[in-house]
Amino acid sequence: MIHLLILLAAFTGPDPAPALQAVRTCDRAAMMAMTKAEPRRRAEWAAAAYTEQQAIARERAALLAPTAVPATPAGKATTDLALSALDARQKQLDDARAVEMSWRTLMDELRADFLANCAPTKGWKD
Repeated sequence: MIHLLILLAAFTGPDPAPALQAVRTCDRAAMMAMTKAEPRRRAEWAAAAYTEQQAIARERAALLAPTAVPATPAGKATTDLALSALDARQKQLDDARAVEMSWRTLMDELRADFLANCAPTKGWKD
């Protein structure tokens, strides 16, 4: 569940303003810093997403195991509530993945824009 906190930060995603400004001003140093930091950020995000997905799968499997089937209506209600909570976590993770993929697309497009429009002959700002 701790990793979910990391993923919740992904709902807003990284702030695009610095990247957009770096491209607008052809700020080579800023683009280099962001480009260098991006693989680490992506790796940390992927590790958190993997850990959360693994936890959801493990908890769902435990709830649905044949030995975990409740014999009473109250037990079934408890199981149903737990499964609903897992479904909500899965939806949050899916939303976080969608935001992450949108960020990656934006960064790829900004890099392409920077490379196409901020050639050294156009006067990089260092």
